[in-house]
Amino acid sequence: MSEKFNLKNNALVYIFLSLLFVSTVQQFDLYKGGANYLIHSIKFFDSNKLQNDWIANQEDHLPFFTYFNYFLIKIFSKNVIYIIHSILLGICPLFLYLISKNLFPKINNFNFCIIWFAFFIFIFHENSFFSGVAGQRVVDAGYQPASFGTLFFLGIYFFLIKRSFLSIFFICLAASFHPTYILHSGFLVLGFIGYTLISKKYLEFFKISIFYFILILPITLFIILNFVIIEKDIALVGQEILLGRIPHHANIHHWFTYKDLISLFIYLISLFLIKNNFKFLVIFGIFGFCSIILSFIQFFLVNNSLALAFPWRTSVFIIPISSLILISYFINKIKIDDKKLNFIALSLILIVSLFFIYKSHYVKDLNSKFAIKLELTSDIKKKFSAIDNLLIPVTLEDIRMNTGLPIFIDWKHHPFRYDQIIEWRLRMDLAQNFYKSETFEEQFSNLNKIQEIDYISHILIKKDDLKIECKDLINHKIFALVNTNECFYLGNN
Repeated sequence: MSEKFNLKNNALVYIFLSLLFVSTVQQFDLYKGGANYLIHSIKFFDSNKLQNDWIANQEDHLPFFTYFNYFLIKIFSKNVIYIIHSILLGICPLFLYLISKNLFPKINNFNFCIIWFAFFIFIFHENSFFSGVAGQRVVDAGYQPASFGTLFFLGIYFFLIKRSFLSIFFICLAASFHPTYILHSGFLVLGFIGYTLISKKYLEFFKISIFYFILILPITLFIILNFVIIEKDIALVGQEILLGRIPHHANIHHWFTYKDLISLFIYLISLFLIKNNFKFLVIFGIFGFCSIILSFIQFFLVNNSLALAFPWRTSVFIIPISSLILISYFINKIKIDDKKLNFIALSLILIVSLFFIYKSHYVKDLNSKFAIKLELTSDIKKKFSAIDNLLIPVTLEDIRMNTGLPIFIDWKHHPFRYDQIIEWRLRMDLAQNFYKSETFEEQFSNLNKIQEIDYISHILIKKDDLKIECKDLINHKIFALVNTNECFYLGNN
């Protein structure tokens, strides 16, 4: 089977292979890990949930993502989100393959296509070759705004086939879903512009520039006006808190290791391998080097504003593309007769797919801590449809989304505006001090400090940490849920 095949004539093959990949990924439960990006969507959709929740009433930095989910859930149900996530997962290998095919035409061969998808499935699940630096990925088992970064791959592909406007549209759409991508959209469009200028395509240069400016301006202005223009002193404190909250993402001195140098090396090798494809070399070179240069500037200058712009996040696109360029190059070099190649290709895709399907779907989660959280959430949800405001241990972030109850504060969910992140830090300190209390008097005093800024109607606490006899509103092995009016007010003050 040596015939060449294209997207139009072989769409079903591509779709099948993409769906095969999707089947190897067991999506997280929609609310697993706190799902902090869905808080505002759920609040808008369900008038009985999160209306009095402090986090849910802070400035939403993802309005496009929020309303997109809101309308989908309103029209269908929350389960439609799993379909959207599956589509985003499927887009990833499909358009990365089309990019690879554009660079290495030989992998258009049916067998080579199968082998390519097998390798893609492997590197997706092997983080070293697919993940970006600083613990970031363009898409994984959990649905989040970053998942729409897969639209960057559409943008790159459509530019390669001379569909510039469609390319810019998808890139800006990704940035609208996740404003962190604004900077990286600029890097990529700069690559497009660089190519048009070098190629003396001045009319295309003006068209691309104007179209990109028009599309990216609304979300950029929204972020600047609502999250950037903050009093200087407040901004400095807020930035320090955010950096302390996510050092694994934002502090280059925290996450940078030799593995990241290996990723850089892979990127440089990939540029060498595509040196004959001038168009992609310019685009991919500018795209990556903008990120690398700003990352090195941050490494030496240590600027908090630049750190929170995450210039290294371009790596979530650069590393998988670079890895797949290397794979495509070597596949392109394979010389073997069709019969043997047919057997190798089908065996490889079957083994890899079945292995990761088994690993993702049938290997049980033995994490006892997760089991305890799940059981606890279920107990609370069964017995309470409404609570004024619940104080919880800050690591139990799943409770908010799975119960829909208003929560005083937790570690996972935080606002992004600098003045609001300062209050988040204050709430965190107050909550942690309460749970560190060694006597009832300390608990009472610390609760009063909390009540000064927000009324607490109920407290979730380990039974061993409750310093007073009090009615437990749930029947859980470890935790007790108590009413503050009964335990910390009437007769106890």
